[in-house]
Amino acid sequence: MLDKLTKTVGEVLDFPPDVAGKGPRITITGRQEVFVENYLEIVEFTAEEILLNTTEGVLTITGKELVLKTVLSSELRIEGQFISLYYGGGDSK
Repeated sequence: MLDKLTKTVGEVLDFPPDVAGKGPRITITGRQEVFVENYLEIVEFTAEEILLNTTEGVLTITGKELVLKTVLSSELRIEGQFISLYYGGGDSK
C-alpha cells in the first residue's frame, strides 16, 4: 500500500522520475567512477563501452578499462577512465 501511495503522491506532485523512484539516477565522481541506480538491464558490456537500458532510453557509457565493480538488481558501480555518457532512444521530454 505504501508503494501505491508513494507513486500516487509522486505523480500528483509532479516529481521527476528519479525522485519518485522510477527513473535512473546517475552519480559521477570525477572521471573514475559512475554509480547508476534504477537501471533496467545491462544490454552490452566491454572494457570500452557499457550499454544500459533505462526508463529514459539506452544509456551508453564509453571509456577505457571499464569494470563493473558492483552489480545489483537496481544499481551498478562502474570504474574506469570515462570519456562520455549519453542517451539514445527513449522519450525525451
